[in-house]
Amino acid sequence: MNIRKPWKQTPSYKGEEKAESYNFFDISSFFRFDTHRNALGVLSDQTCSDLGFEDLFMFSDRTASRVGQQYLYNLMRIIPDKAGEIERHEALINELSSHPDLQEELVKDLQILNTHEAYSIASLMGIGFPAVPVWRKILFRICGFLPSLLLLLLYFYQAGAWLLLLIAAILVNGVIHYGNKPNNLNFLISIPQLIRLLNISGKLSKNPLFTELGKEVPEALSSLETLRKASGHLRMESKMDSDLAVILWAIMECVKIFFLAEPIAYHKVITLLKDKNRQIETVFRFVGLADSLSSVAFLRKSLPYYSLPGKPEDEVRVEAEEMYHPLLENCIANTIRIEGRSILFTGSNMSGKTTFIRTLGVNMLTAQTLHTAFARRMQMKTPVMIHAALMLSDSLSDGKSFYLKEVESIRDMLSCSRSEHINLFLLDEIFKGTNTTERIAAAKAVLSYLNTSNNIVVASTHDAELGTFLKNEYDLYHFCETIANGILSFDYKLKAGNLYQRNAIRILEINDYPATLIEDAYSVIRQIEGR
Repeated sequence: MNIRKPWKQTPSYKGEEKAESYNFFDISSFFRFDTHRNALGVLSDQTCSDLGFEDLFMFSDRTASRVGQQYLYNLMRIIPDKAGEIERHEALINELSSHPDLQEELVKDLQILNTHEAYSIASLMGIGFPAVPVWRKILFRICGFLPSLLLLLLYFYQAGAWLLLLIAAILVNGVIHYGNKPNNLNFLISIPQLIRLLNISGKLSKNPLFTELGKEVPEALSSLETLRKASGHLRMESKMDSDLAVILWAIMECVKIFFLAEPIAYHKVITLLKDKNRQIETVFRFVGLADSLSSVAFLRKSLPYYSLPGKPEDEVRVEAEEMYHPLLENCIANTIRIEGRSILFTGSNMSGKTTFIRTLGVNMLTAQTLHTAFARRMQMKTPVMIHAALMLSDSLSDGKSFYLKEVESIRDMLSCSRSEHINLFLLDEIFKGTNTTERIAAAKAVLSYLNTSNNIVVASTHDAELGTFLKNEYDLYHFCETIANGILSFDYKLKAGNLYQRNAIRILEINDYPATLIEDAYSVIRQIEGR
């Protein structure tokens, strides 16, 4: 879970980057429920970690509601098998961007669902609602009516027996009331938020701007209409932040116990919700998509520049002009063109290899999910499933070394490489957890295996020898540093060709390592190279 300082939207929210607390367990709840029927694939947790997905999401998230936030997260975690939802509704994004007053009105409506409790709506789509036995409904109805009947009899006959029966009936109702509380907890929060969702979707579906987007909503709302009347007793209890609130809460509890209102309402809601998952999902998707489209419009306004990805011609698989990473301040933009062959980068640490690989992965993700590329121009053949192995580490809990972890991750890539769709494989310093000779041999074999006509491989290495072995299969690029007057500097610009320059020991030297140590290191290099 990534944490930022508390943040609260205001009525004047204009889509600026948020600084709130992000609880990704709640945000991802709709993602966990969704079956992803129309997806090419789902980004793995490892790929998300390698691409810095959570930070990317926090930057991209300009939604006004929790429903929209959950929906946007789901959109960004899946690779669509055809044109994505954002791409299909570019016209609506343009309308929102061209008419700020319409977007401001939409944001104002959506902010009703900006409370943390609104996350709970997604749970209603994943719950299997059991049938309530008829005998239990009848019993609870009788128990709810009995105290009133006994109170009436006590009023007319004023006999002690009626008083004892009344007390007994109230005690029984109290036991049932609090025994049913755990069942109510799932609904005390979610049902009121669902009613808010229904109200908002009803209003938006009547707006000509969203009529096409929500053409299935009126039917779903009609099916769910009875929930409004049945959910009156399933409300969030008052926050006990004052003596008056405590008194009111106590009075309401007594009334609910007397009439057994909560268990009866619970049974009614359960009955009404049974087999309504599809209708709830329809309404949820409508509001979530509307909010996500608004979020993309806000995001684009905040960027120095962006482009809508297009389709390349001929053998070009990916082409990006002045591509940058949106989370890096003063990021150096680079241009890349990937045609029939994959890409291998060489270069030293801190020169920009890994950052560029991650930048390419992020852009190929947002190009497909948000129909937005952080580049002057970007073209790519879609759909492309993304797999990354950039930031692997030891797994102490599983007792796995770094090398074994890497072996398992690359094994999964090898399995995916024979699929019919296009795959993008991102690898950084492949097999760096083992010795030089075997590292180069294994890396060459893996990169050759992955490099099929359906796959795009983008990998980095410190081993210039690997570039020599792969020069007939991969286009070679490098990043490099310069050392002048004892100062190390990087330009982070992509350059064609393999890098044979070695500066590692020179960097030790300018950082004041002992002269004897430096000479010893150079001596070893001369021995290795046979000089």
